Amino acid sequence: MSSSARSKWLISTWGVIVLMLVPWIGFAYASQTPGETGPVEPIKGSACYKYGDNETPVQAKRAAITLAQEDAVRLHRVFVQSSSKVKNLQLEEDIVQTASAGMLEQVRVEKEEKHGQEICITIAARMSPVSMDELIKQRINAKEISQQAQAPMVTASAGFGLRVWTDRPDGRFTEGDQVVIHVLSDRDGYLKLDYFQADGCVVHLVPNLYRGQAFIKGGQTYSFGSAGSPEQFTVTDPFGTETIKAIVGVKPFDPSLQGTSSECDDGRAYVQGLQNGLRGLKVAGVEQAVTLTTVSRAVEGYRKDRR
Repeated sequence: MSSSARSKWLISTWGVIVLMLVPWIGFAYASQTPGETGPVEPIKGSACYKYGDNETPVQAKRAAITLAQEDAVRLHRVFVQSSSKVKNLQLEEDIVQTASAGMLEQVRVEKEEKHGQEICITIAARMSPVSMDELIKQRINAKEISQQAQAPMVTASAGFGLRVWTDRPDGRFTEGDQVVIHVLSDRDGYLKLDYFQADGCVVHLVPNLYRGQAFIKGGQTYSFGSAGSPEQFTVTDPFGTETIKAIVGVKPFDPSLQGTSSECDDGRAYVQGLQNGLRGLKVAGVEQAVTLTTVSRAVEGYRKDRR
């Protein structure tokens, strides 16, 4: 998996919608071609699975192979080198399962033993250390940017509430899913809505270089990506932790805070500039963030089989 910035959300249709008489213009992002994965290395892993009366030996063997694959990933030198940071960021399960589902090559059972209702498996496989390293760096970067984006940025105003949510209560999205974002403010104000993607890029929903300030009415729900709207947000790779950040201010935002790119900006640099700018201007209002987790179809299928 390439660590370079890629399209995460596809705004598929050019068009205009009216939000308090200000036009919204959709735009599209072009995906980049993944880079070379580099040479592969041999790896091994072992695991045992004890099955119950409602399971068959075939199911148990499949479960043992899955656990052995994950053991192999955990023992790989690239994962071991980053394991402490991965665990601190609570990314271990995600990275191990992602690598097990789509990065192991030439997986074969090298040894199989059965003791009663316990099956023990040793597998041999091959994996690209370059791909593993890129996966870990991408997941760590996405998680850190997401955490930075959730940090307080404005001076809270008393009695000013704000809700931001999607159509998935658990915040989990699979490759190909459509994402709909909803915003509801208790009071009138100026909306700033940004999407921090797993590729390290932040997309400016409002305001951006195509449109200026968006004044929203208190008590009214505003939706982005819903059926019939010009913008359609489709989950694509790379995957990981993502954050939607909404800020509603009592005054218009300084134009310098709307980002520098017509497509997306570097997430880390943008967060730092946003924090400095908003604090320096002492913007009064309210903010809210919602975190999403996106996965590939391969990983989602792997997790279902694993369960």
